Amino acid sequence: MTTYTHQPRRGTVRTTAIAALAATALVGTTSCSGDSQDESGGDRSGGSYSVGVPTSYLGHFLPGQAGDSGVAQAIWTPLTKVDTASGKVVDAVARSITSKDQKTWTITLRDWTFQNGEKVTAQSFANAWNATAYAPNAMPFNYLFMNFKGYDVLNPAKGKPSADKLSGVKVIDDKTLKVTLNAPLSTFPALIAGTPFAPLPKAAFRSKDFSAFDKLPIGNGPYKVASPGIANGAQQVRLERYDGYAGTKGNAQTITVKGFQNDTTAFTSFRAGAVDIATVNGNDLSTASKTYRNQVITAGAPAVVYLGFPLWDKRFQDKKVREAFSLAIDRDAIVRALLHGFAEPADGVVPKVLAGGGQPDCSYCSYDPERARKLLREAGGWTGSLTLWTKQDATTQVVLQAVLGQLRSNLGIKDISLEAKPLDQMYSALGAKNVSGPFLLYTGASYPSSYSLVDSLFSTSSGANVTGYDSKKFAAQLAKAAHADPANADALTRDAARTALDDFPLAPVYYPQTGLVHSARVNDVAIDYLADADLARVTVK
Repeated sequence: MTTYTHQPRRGTVRTTAIAALAATALVGTTSCSGDSQDESGGDRSGGSYSVGVPTSYLGHFLPGQAGDSGVAQAIWTPLTKVDTASGKVVDAVARSITSKDQKTWTITLRDWTFQNGEKVTAQSFANAWNATAYAPNAMPFNYLFMNFKGYDVLNPAKGKPSADKLSGVKVIDDKTLKVTLNAPLSTFPALIAGTPFAPLPKAAFRSKDFSAFDKLPIGNGPYKVASPGIANGAQQVRLERYDGYAGTKGNAQTITVKGFQNDTTAFTSFRAGAVDIATVNGNDLSTASKTYRNQVITAGAPAVVYLGFPLWDKRFQDKKVREAFSLAIDRDAIVRALLHGFAEPADGVVPKVLAGGGQPDCSYCSYDPERARKLLREAGGWTGSLTLWTKQDATTQVVLQAVLGQLRSNLGIKDISLEAKPLDQMYSALGAKNVSGPFLLYTGASYPSSYSLVDSLFSTSSGANVTGYDSKKFAAQLAKAAHADPANADALTRDAARTALDDFPLAPVYYPQTGLVHSARVNDVAIDYLADADLARVTVK
């Protein structure tokens, strides 16, 4: 089964990524928040507020270019969505999504319009999906359609495509779409909740490329991008409420979205009064929770931070070495002292915020230095130097420095160093197997399903599987989960995850939390499944 690989959108230990919770709410608690939404938008709608986001959120607005974010969710509405209050996948533009075999899906649509009044039809979705999946368009999120029948024809290994439409996407009539996948996928309704699966209006196809539309799109979400849109290199854009929106209308009349290089810069801007909402993590989250006690909300991220082992490195081919490293890590101390309690020690790969998660599936995630030393001796001990790797990020590097100290103290490995690379360089080095030592990384669920996270971590087709892990038993078990009825998929996914953890290609370290801090002039601030602010919910006092 090809995977929907999580690609982190932020440069910190948290991500958008990437994703929340098929059966658990992500909404944090704060004394000045409450749910003011109703299906008509309510009388309290109005006012303006500002939010700080990563600059990457403002680089593109075309669904296949932009990917998923809180900003994209305000502009676009896919067939399904993750309800922020319940954490469940619910129908949005779709009236129904049905399948008898989890491979062929029939989708019917509600009455819906784009922000220029054009009707959203089945053809609107087919056109958008074909454009993203067509290799010559070079859309970054093209790979999300790998599961669709006909994707290989649009993306040949050599030469030009012989077709420009997915054979697995058929328009039956204006309100009916039929989708055929290459293999069954029980989590398909959750997969298409991402904005890369949003529809496109006819206006998007009026020029040879999508560049103009990308800067000033016509969406189908609760907010539209105000003219002139976004210019190259611009750090700010204004969103206006679309009052013809067919779903639950946005509360604020306008939203000013400001881009920042990182979350720390956004928090600094918040403290100066320049934005009303900012993301906080690590030390900033600790500071915000003390300084703005009633204005901070937190939620567990659908993700895991883990120490991965390069299975191509002969020193780590003995599982006892990998187990010894894991047992030498004091997860409780890291969470308490370094993360200020804004995380949970991991004893598996799936956190409790994802359905089927929170189970103690890791036999080597406890802190037991004596047992760690014994296992390392049984494996022949350790000789030579050791390098630990991670991405360039303050929180991650501090955590890995602590791991370094624990390995030195508990396993007697004296010559240890740490190397940090930019995220893209880190993944490139891992892909080329140019990393010789364990690496600390974050991986999040791409969509609200434990299957998504387990698939990303361990499947050979996943770009996030950077340990080199390859197990036929695991693959067979995960395929069984993909074929299963949704009611049984989580339990079968857990079976596959336990198989992978028995092989131990990585050591789960902690489940991260994310946070938002907001000014006193806004209410109803909630964390969505992407770990961003749900912009449409926010009300202005």
